[in-house]
Amino acid sequence: MSAAGGRGDMLMKDRIFPAFKRPRKLRVLDVRPYSWHEQMTITCAQGLINRVMPRVYLVFDDYVDRLWLSIYGKRYGVKHEEVNSLYELLSYFRKEIAGFVVYDENMLHSSNVAMTYGSIRNAVPASPEVAERLSEAGFRKVADFRGRWRNRLEAYEWAFQNLMKQCNRRIVGSMCVDPPLTSFTNKHHVRDYLVAVKAFSFDLSTKIRDRREVELFDRILGSFDSLGVVLGWHCIRDLESEAVARASRNGFFVLCNLSSPNLTVHSGIKTNFKFKQKHASKVTLEDKVYVTFVQSDGDAIWAMNNFQNLNWLDSQRGRFPYTWEIQPLLLDLAPGMLEHYYRTATSNDYFIAGPSGAGYTAPSVNKRLDEFLVQTSRYMEACDLRSILIMNRNPRVAYQELEDPRIPEAFAKGLKNCFGFLHGYAGSAFEPAIFVDNTPYFHTTLYASASTDILKELKRLVEGCETRPLFVSIHVREEVKMPVLRSVIEKLSGGTYRVVKTDEFMLALKKAYEKGLFKQGFSESAGESLKENGKTVWENCRRRVERLEKLVEMDEQGMLAEYDSGGYGFTVEELPDLLAYDAVETALRLVQAALNIKGVYANSIEKSVEDFLKEYGELPQAQVVETVLETWRSWEKAKCSMEEARTLARRVIGFAKALGEKL
Repeated sequence: MSAAGGRGDMLMKDRIFPAFKRPRKLRVLDVRPYSWHEQMTITCAQGLINRVMPRVYLVFDDYVDRLWLSIYGKRYGVKHEEVNSLYELLSYFRKEIAGFVVYDENMLHSSNVAMTYGSIRNAVPASPEVAERLSEAGFRKVADFRGRWRNRLEAYEWAFQNLMKQCNRRIVGSMCVDPPLTSFTNKHHVRDYLVAVKAFSFDLSTKIRDRREVELFDRILGSFDSLGVVLGWHCIRDLESEAVARASRNGFFVLCNLSSPNLTVHSGIKTNFKFKQKHASKVTLEDKVYVTFVQSDGDAIWAMNNFQNLNWLDSQRGRFPYTWEIQPLLLDLAPGMLEHYYRTATSNDYFIAGPSGAGYTAPSVNKRLDEFLVQTSRYMEACDLRSILIMNRNPRVAYQELEDPRIPEAFAKGLKNCFGFLHGYAGSAFEPAIFVDNTPYFHTTLYASASTDILKELKRLVEGCETRPLFVSIHVREEVKMPVLRSVIEKLSGGTYRVVKTDEFMLALKKAYEKGLFKQGFSESAGESLKENGKTVWENCRRRVERLEKLVEMDEQGMLAEYDSGGYGFTVEELPDLLAYDAVETALRLVQAALNIKGVYANSIEKSVEDFLKEYGELPQAQVVETVLETWRSWEKAKCSMEEARTLARRVIGFAKALGEKL
């Protein structure tokens, strides 16, 4: 790696992501025919080789990965040649690989330890079968981790005590190895980068239910003394919002790298391109419904890598005003990729930063928010970005976005050149807009997935509200395709609607506020969709209650078998936490569903319990929600016994049945 050359290299003295040398010629291997274990070895080998200079490029997707090869060849003169065999490629770079570290296939967390260990000692991790092939090819065994640890906690504790001091002090890797290996979360793609930068890598749950793992997660991230990043992605036992919030509490932001291979190559592209876009400078305010469509997931490196889920390559792009979230940190991680987006953008394409600026974090709980905002300000200025889609979630406190008035003020003061900010992934017509010195902090109004009837939802909301001008921001999941969006927009009457990019949306919103014409106005028209959401949540809860009924009557071995059916390694000692957590979370979701069904918006967990008792307090079982809330509040400080967990679960089951009869 080198600090020489390229606009991104000179942006920040305190940059988190190191610079790589410029790739000149790449050896390309299609890794799709190889096993999970072979892909593990070659991806880590790629990191060792490309650490010196990017020379290896791996094909995981025969279209996307090869398209970037073509773009880099034409624009930057990067040459490439195909390699026929994984072992042929490893042999070619024999001098740069000191050997291999054998990991235990029966305890796959040892593979993450082997990867971290190998990144420090220039060795690759290898399953026993791959190790045998490597030995036959003349590579030596550096270490053998078979039988060393009984579980993930022992493995990562050993790594933390023995390897952390030699690892990168800004970057860690969250690399899922939980079964099944075919899960979409079990991707090797970012391992090349983690190995190249000597990042400490692990797979730990951030769900408070999993106490010992959360404690170790906090100790690992808590050992860092400046803003850091978690690369990779969380596994399937915890939620995205839990993982992001936990990282944020420790002063980290995250990047989703599930399908973003070859970062050691992408990072090496050098460009002096001036990242500029044309912003609206003024707007004529009309008595219309201003609608802005914003493509989601632009913060994720995978979305940048696969051309915004191929939407960027669609021939319909550019036919209508559309806003795209992008990741400004591509200036370091993939400047050629970033240049391609700016160079091929049309006048109808507009860029804003994805959640929640230069990296994905929950601002309310990030203990290094000031550092994060300084970083975000610098990268947004370099990328000429004037708005952000912020996601600020903490499932310990709220069902959706945190209602924290400090955050609009912090972003408005820390990012002075912004038109305004959108916030919220899922959309809510009930959250009020906040203005800080005339800078809007505006919640996304609707959320559109592939199954959403966008036109129906938009018209239902608008036609029930007489306020004009009216403002609707629609957060569009990346799975929604361009022809669908164009079809929706063409059906919107020009006399009523005005579809705009986010810069014009924010300017119109500011002007309406200045003139005293802006009004909060969806609570009544959004009521029907709120009730429908309540019914959906209720149905999900009903299935959870049915499962809870079965679990609570099982003996401990039967219960353990049920909980550990995914092969996660749960123990009998963890059963009280598993059962109590299920009971508590189910009850809180029942509270949300019951309120929504009555047309009462629920977000803050504490307030939802208060509102629930006002609406349903006459139910004899209703008081259990107070016990549930107290258990939720004090989870980290108190632990219940198996008997107490069963009692709580039975009370929640009785509560659910009584509530069901009421509804």
